[in-house]
Amino acid sequence: MAKIALVTGATGQDGRYLVDLLLANRYVVHAQSRRAPPPGAADGVRWHIGDLTSSAFLEQLIVDTRPDEIYNLAAVSRPIMSWQFPRETADVNAFLPQNICELLLKHKPDCRLFQASSSDIFGDGFSERQNEQTHCVPKSPYAVAKLYGHRIIGAYRKQYGLHACSGILFNHESPYRPLSFVSQKIAYAAAAAACGLKDTPELDERGRPILSDGKLLLGDLGVRRDFGFAGDYAEVMHMVLQHPTADDYVIGTGEDHSIQEFCELAFRSVGLDWTDYVSVDPKLIRKTDSHYTHADPAKLRSVFNWHPKVTFPELVSTMVEMQVKRVRDDIALERSRNSVTKRI
Repeated sequence: MAKIALVTGATGQDGRYLVDLLLANRYVVHAQSRRAPPPGAADGVRWHIGDLTSSAFLEQLIVDTRPDEIYNLAAVSRPIMSWQFPRETADVNAFLPQNICELLLKHKPDCRLFQASSSDIFGDGFSERQNEQTHCVPKSPYAVAKLYGHRIIGAYRKQYGLHACSGILFNHESPYRPLSFVSQKIAYAAAAAACGLKDTPELDERGRPILSDGKLLLGDLGVRRDFGFAGDYAEVMHMVLQHPTADDYVIGTGEDHSIQEFCELAFRSVGLDWTDYVSVDPKLIRKTDSHYTHADPAKLRSVFNWHPKVTFPELVSTMVEMQVKRVRDDIALERSRNSVTKRI
């Protein structure tokens, strides 16, 4: 009999890769979202549209689907947004994992649960590399809430024997990453510049064109992150839940790269010099961002012999390539509209 999986927050980049993986493994896949599934969503998925902070909706979702596995990817996903919506951030990032555990105890105690934790829980801690034992110094409502969710999973596992695991996910990117994230913003700006644009139709968080008068404005270029590929991490999520023993794992590449390196590779992939297009705006430097993340995935490698398939240069190049296609399609569509308008 086919396994039943429930993926919450399924319209994000992680959800898209994970849903495809589960379907390929012949799962019956239920996917939750607060809004309608995106165009091009995988066929054969049973969608459930609703708000997970509604206790009635969440309980009915678990009762109706009776999942063998739950992958909780739902989150307020950007630390900067958590300052604007601290209560919602707590409800989704902290208390939702606990509510899921309570409902599993009530309705489906044999269900296996994967909780998407975050490297932001570490903050600027006291270790050059972060593993499962690293001291946590969260610096935003997002990180504080994620740490609560992470700890509560371990508590319910120990207290009640739930097969509940947390994956401490370091930065992971893909062509599906929203433009609100700096990685995709860089990829988009490089693509736009390569296509000859000086000002882009897509705007940044301040309402300015992402590429404005030929310039991409960024904050601290020296911030270093452990960047991985979201598709690789989706494979780890599934792999972790198949293990007979529930546990927590750091999920990262074991490498770190600066925002400047990301810029260099992105613009070089389209034959451009990043220094001609990128400028630093001190107003974009965030006081509470972690300045350095570097995963120590030794435990993951020891238990599963896991290594990422996609390298950092490949990841950046793929993201830019997808954005080039997007920008060219947008330009062609705009020209077609202008042509129709002129004929009219």
